[in-house]
Amino acid sequence: MTAAVLWLLPAAPAVAQDSIAFEKGPGLVLQSPLPASLTGLAIATGASPMFCEPMMRQNLLIREEVQMWRRGSMDFRPLTFDNVIQFVPLVSTVALNLCGVPSRHSDWPLMRRALGSAVISTTLVHSVKFFVDEMRPDFSSRNSFPSGHTSFAFSGAELLRLEYGHTSPWIPVAGYAVALLTGFMRVYNDRHWTGDVLAGAGFGIIAADLSYWLNDYIERKVWKK
Repeated sequence: MTAAVLWLLPAAPAVAQDSIAFEKGPGLVLQSPLPASLTGLAIATGASPMFCEPMMRQNLLIREEVQMWRRGSMDFRPLTFDNVIQFVPLVSTVALNLCGVPSRHSDWPLMRRALGSAVISTTLVHSVKFFVDEMRPDFSSRNSFPSGHTSFAFSGAELLRLEYGHTSPWIPVAGYAVALLTGFMRVYNDRHWTGDVLAGAGFGIIAADLSYWLNDYIERKVWKK
């Protein structure tokens, strides 16, 4: 279903040639998918408090430390700007291209990858939420694991790295900084455990990389026939 959504948009066969040519450039190091071992470790570490008591205690300890700092130094009311900044990296991926910043893809190929990343991230996260049924730290609902806000933010940050790593390393750095801030604010607002945020980051990065793989495969194998 995800693949069907991605390629309903108009296609440009020449994009595959541009993408192949671009991958020969010096930006390849900053535009390669992150190792599966790294994202897998983030997800496994995030899930470990559900079956490992020492990690569960660590989750509780971090939550208490953050909430004590929040009560002692800040207004205890939640700061809900994380509901907005989760979208900043993904929106920036398209906005920078529209402003003329050189990107790996442009127009519909870029939009397909951004849309695919959003759809895959949302599908993965909500599917896992349904099966895991973990209580949030504020006891508001049982859909805590993993963090959807964090996943969405990290999928956008990974898109920025893949698209603009050749232009400037500061663009992906800024994207990941916003994603990290989003994850921290989910813990600060007592909406997620630290494990939820770690797993959300892993799922978000996987979603962006998977969107790229699917699009690259279709452009090379299908539209060139």
